[in-house]
Amino acid sequence: MPLDPLLLEILVCPEDKQPLWYLEDEDALVNLRLRRRYRINDGIPVMLVDEGDDLDDVEVARIEEKVARVGVLTGAPPASEGPGRPEKG
Repeated sequence: MPLDPLLLEILVCPEDKQPLWYLEDEDALVNLRLRRRYRINDGIPVMLVDEGDDLDDVEVARIEEKVARVGVLTGAPPASEGPGRPEKG
């Protein structure tokens, strides 16, 4: 079940308060800057720092490639793309 677009506009990482990448097909929100993944259970994002999963190098590379192709950024788009923030294509 996809997240409501209005919810996606306001969601940020609970740790660094920056936008997240929404991976709808994986039921996850991802912070590539901090290498963290937050699950979405039954349409409800689990936005607790202690409940997030650490991402290893392989997962980060896979997600960066995916986001570069089809990712959706939550919240307001950044003024400029920076490290860990692949351009949306």
